Amino acid sequence: MVNREVKRILRLQCTLVGVALLIGVVAGGGNLAIPVSVLLGGLSALVPALVYARIAYAKRHVAPAELMKAHFRAEAVKYVLTILLFGATLVFFKDLSIVGLFGGFFAAVSGYWFGLLIKN
Repeated sequence: MVNREVKRILRLQCTLVGVALLIGVVAGGGNLAIPVSVLLGGLSALVPALVYARIAYAKRHVAPAELMKAHFRAEAVKYVLTILLFGATLVFFKDLSIVGLFGGFFAAVSGYWFGLLIKN
């Protein structure tokens, strides 16, 4: 149901999280806290983005007002889910690298913006 452009941006986000994870593994020097933090940060952006895509693009060929409602609903769910994932990460994982957590998150989020700038 999700169109080709959205899939391309989601793949780019996954790729950038993978690169950030590789950097976290190298920077961690055997300490698993950094790569785990990067992964959790990336997932805190990727999972809500996937949910957004599913909700926003569930219906096709409907009135513009319905499309806008779907996108607003998807954005609200994405926002709440992002907060819940960050909250759960901070509550359940005590040995986190905050730099790694936000590095993974920003790597995934930057994939969206790079995806808009890079056209195939």
